[in-house]
Parts: sequence; structure tokens; C-alpha cells
Amino acid sequence: MPLLNRTNYRSNSSANPPSYALSDVRIGVLHMGLGAFHRAHQAVFFEHALRGGNMNYGVCGITQRTSDIAESLNAQDCLYTVNARDGAGNQPMIVGAIREATFYPRDVARLLEIAKSPDLRLMTITVSEKAYRPDSDSTLSVPRRIATLLAARFEAGLPGIAVISCDNLPSNGAVTRMVVTNAIKSQGRNDGFLDWVEEQIRFPNSMVDRIVPAITKENIDEFEKAYGYRDLSLITTEPYNEWVIDQDPLSEELGPVGVRFVSHVEPYEMTKIRIFNGTHSTLAYLCQLSGIEYVAQGIVDPTLAPFITRLQEEELSRSFTPPYDLDPIEYACTIRKRISNPTLLHRSAQIAMDGSQKLPQRLFTPANDLLAAGLPTTRITLAIAAWLHYLATNAAVSDPLAPQLQPIARNRDAAAAVEQTLRAEQLVTRVDSALLPAITKWLEKLRCQPVHEILLELERGSI
Repeated sequence: MPLLNRTNYRSNSSANPPSYALSDVRIGVLHMGLGAFHRAHQAVFFEHALRGGNMNYGVCGITQRTSDIAESLNAQDCLYTVNARDGAGNQPMIVGAIREATFYPRDVARLLEIAKSPDLRLMTITVSEKAYRPDSDSTLSVPRRIATLLAARFEAGLPGIAVISCDNLPSNGAVTRMVVTNAIKSQGRNDGFLDWVEEQIRFPNSMVDRIVPAITKENIDEFEKAYGYRDLSLITTEPYNEWVIDQDPLSEELGPVGVRFVSHVEPYEMTKIRIFNGTHSTLAYLCQLSGIEYVAQGIVDPTLAPFITRLQEEELSRSFTPPYDLDPIEYACTIRKRISNPTLLHRSAQIAMDGSQKLPQRLFTPANDLLAAGLPTTRITLAIAAWLHYLATNAAVSDPLAPQLQPIARNRDAAAAVEQTLRAEQLVTRVDSALLPAITKWLEKLRCQPVHEILLELERGSI
């Protein structure tokens, strides 16, 4: 069947194609990190802006590790389908918001041209937690690349824009500001560029939320049979989609398309990172240790499900102060329902990636906060132990610190494994030493018993 492209997209009416003229779209967004999440999340909000008549929200997406995603999108004239699925069925939409797909540094000349355009409104980022590590001396780092693009705008004498991180980091706007300004300082410029960035570039905090599994051939083939065209960039996701940003002038244009602007993102960010992401990571490691491929299977497993519920409601939800308009218990229930969506084949192995970069904010800090408040830490310490056991027993761990952490996690002395791994210098957050004995106890049990046996004992109160 035909590959989705500019000549046939309007004929696929059952997939809700754009009604606006693609030629009318202006590039107003530079996006770093052209993975599935951006295409299912921010690009969809920009698509709604375009469909509402605001032609200023076309996206130039930037891939950085390889050109594969850019080439795949360009083969389809940067058109692709987002298929929101749940038990009620499919809700496909052909998205035209991404008008250019580029590869840095190959296409840097074009990117500098866009950076100097008066049409540019904002830069968004989805590069995962590990890309924010301090490596400002490297010309290949994300902060240095952002600085390079901003410098072109500064040198053109244009006003500032918003730079919005959409990664799961606490205070992600403040972190982005810090790493970008540090990258600029390392260059030793004295031409006013740093002052311009500090005064004119806005770095609002933001919180993003949508479950987006990896693209699979099975989904592509199934969709092609149902809708009559082939889309190699097909995104399968859930109907739920949320974006919350600190108050910013962008609210005038993006507020009407569903982006929520609030006075302080932090409570919403904390709710999502801890109750959702902390749960997601925990479930992924429990599934990996139990031989369960998909988290949708794990969340309804009769042994894992009670543990996850109590982890959320008795520990994670009590580790912070939630927003005034959000009930953490109701939110936790919603999260479990979303994760259990049987139409989303979200592999536990995918979620288990990069634990050393994710768990400091998802589990380590919540555990420390619970301890400081004198609240239960039984299940969160077991969750941390599950990650350690996963590190030690899985030969194919995808994590930038795996070469450093796996050998020490495999120490036969469980106490030494816990101490040395969780106190490693490379981790941005250290687990409080008072929690290490409990984590050690769980790790010792995980080394001797199947996960399901341990969880059953815990629910019976026998351990």
C-alpha cells in the first residue's frame, strides 16, 4: 500500500488529516530530540494550533545521535499518524505540524537560519535526563548546541524566545537555564551574549504527560490493514495528553489548544514524577525480574497490583505536598488505569532504561523525604532494591552508568553492593544512609526468592 506523503494524505479522510495548507505553515518551533514522545505530545498541541488557524507553530525537529528518524520522516514529507488507542477503539490523526526534520550537525546551517528568523517563538527539548549532565566542554552536548542556536539569534539582534524542557526533571526549566548558561560561560565570551540570555531567554518549568510506547512493526502492519496506507512513523499512544507550563506569554496562543499555564508547575511536576514515573519505573523492574514483557500485564498481575497500589497511596503520594486542585489518591488510581490500557504494548525493558538517571528524582528523593517525615518506606526501599537486583542480573542493561554500577551491584556481599552502588559519585542524589539496611534486607531476599513470593509475604504481613 502507498506510503503516507504529501500527495495522498488528504485522501485518507478516516485518519483525520490536516485541513490547512502545509505550504502556509511557518516554522515557529525548534525542537531538540525528535523521538516518539515529542511527536505524540508537543507536536500534537502545535497541530491543534495550526488547525485552529494559527500558522506560526510549525516545527523543525532536530535529531542528534543518528539521522535515521529525520530520514524516515522526510521520506513521508514529515507527515505521520498519531493513533490514540484504548478499549473504546482508535482515534487516529495525521499530523502536519513537523515541517522539517533535520540532523545536527549536518544541517546546522539551516538550523542557524531558523534561529535567526523573526517567526521563531520557542525551542522545546525532549532529550532524556542523561543529556542534562554537566559536559559543557563538549561541542556535542545539548547545552552547547542550544547555546549555539541562541547565539545566532543574539548576533542577529532579535528578541529572546522561550526554551522549554519537556523532560522528567524536577525544576526542568531552572536546570536547563543552568546548563545552558554554564555552557556559555565555558566559552569565555564577553560580548554581552550571556547577559542577553539571562535577561531575554525564558526558561519556564514544564510538566508533560502521555504514555508513548516505542514504534513497532506490528502496530504499523495492523494500522495499514485497517486504514489503507502505510506509515513507518506511526505513533500508537493513549488518548490522555497533558502539558503544564509556568506562566508565560505563550499562554495567549497555546492556552486555547489545551496547554495549561499555572503560577507554579512544581507541585504538578512532583505529582507526575513521583506517583506516575516512580510507579512506572518500579513496575518495570518488577516486571523484568518476573519475566513479564509488558507493564500493562504487570499492573493487573494479582501479586504485583496490590504492591503498586500501596506504594502509590501509602508512600509516594505522601512524600510531597500535591497541588491544591489534585487528589493524589484519585490521581494514583487514574495512573493505574492508564498503565493497564491493553492496547498499548509498552515493554518493561523500554521503561527500565537509564535507571541511574531517572531514579534519583523518581525514587531516591521521595524515599529520603519519607524518612525525614517519619513516614513508611517499606515498599519504596523494596523498589530501589529491585533496581539494584535488575542491574546485577540483567546482562543487557541500557544505562550510561552501567559499566560503573553493574560490577559493584554484583558484589556477593549485599550490604556492600547497596552501599557502593547507591553512594556512587556519579549519582546526582544519594539515598540516605539510614535507608540502606532496609534496602540491603530486600536485596538479600531478592537474591534468594522469586519476586512474587516476596510480595505475597509482604502483603500477608509475614515479613
